[in-house]
Amino acid sequence: QACLVGFAIGDALAAPIEDMIRDQVIGAKPIADYSKAPPSHPIGHLDPGQYSDETQLMLLIAESLVEKKTFNADDLAHRFIDWYQTQKFRSSWRFPSNTMMKACRKLASGTPWSQSGFPSAGVIAAARTVPLGLVYWRHPGLLKDAVDKSCKMTHTDPRVMGAALVLATAIRLGLEGIEPTPDLVITAALEKAQLYAIELVRRLKLVKDLLRVELPAAIQQIGNGGFCLEAVPAALHCFLRNPRKFDEMIISAANIGGDSDAIAAMAGAIFGAFHGLAAIPAHWLDKLENIDHLKQLGADLYRLTVPQR
Repeated sequence: QACLVGFAIGDALAAPIEDMIRDQVIGAKPIADYSKAPPSHPIGHLDPGQYSDETQLMLLIAESLVEKKTFNADDLAHRFIDWYQTQKFRSSWRFPSNTMMKACRKLASGTPWSQSGFPSAGVIAAARTVPLGLVYWRHPGLLKDAVDKSCKMTHTDPRVMGAALVLATAIRLGLEGIEPTPDLVITAALEKAQLYAIELVRRLKLVKDLLRVELPAAIQQIGNGGFCLEAVPAALHCFLRNPRKFDEMIISAANIGGDSDAIAAMAGAIFGAFHGLAAIPAHWLDKLENIDHLKQLGADLYRLTVPQR
């Protein structure tokens, strides 16, 4: 529950200020609560506490898992098509990426899901796989297969796979009850990353090395863009700076700039996996969109989790 809720909180908090020039539009003061985006912003029609496409797509995977009781690529492809159709209506439109829309357009035209992806390394394909990390955390083979198919449906760059498995590794450590120390988390992440991208390894090392540096200076080196090799390490960095204080962690992640909603969403998911719902202050839940559905899906995924053999 906390993993899904933490994801949605980070998304909803950061989405109204995603990619904005802070001092020119909304001032330099950090956003510390849900807010409404300016009318000129792509999601200016949303109310405070509503999330963006990151959570929409994450929920599609969670709902597919729950209904089919396993990962089913055909079912997920149909859900992506249905989601794509809703994006034509302003009330449902949540600022989707161009790659997602192009891939879904191919799916809707009849292209098989195995051929619908584009050679993009956007972070959305990695971020949305959080439910897969929850269901298959004890089984790396099943996890790898599901993540590979889910990512390639829209993003075929192999670096996305590496970033997604790094995120899943952090979630696994939380579920195992491991202490959230930089050495333990980054060592485990590096074991996955080294199989996919040298650049991901380099940035993950920076995650730990720059923890004593001021956050803006650290992020200048790690990156905060929509590139998966920037956003996933940035989320880990934000979590490890405040691994036990949700408010401080999620606010710093949301105000990080760049693709802040994806970064804050992933950081929130990692925090939830480590600490559970009781560690997330109640004031974040009161205005969060679809909070009951998020909690129910979390409970359903728990019951679906593949047991240790």
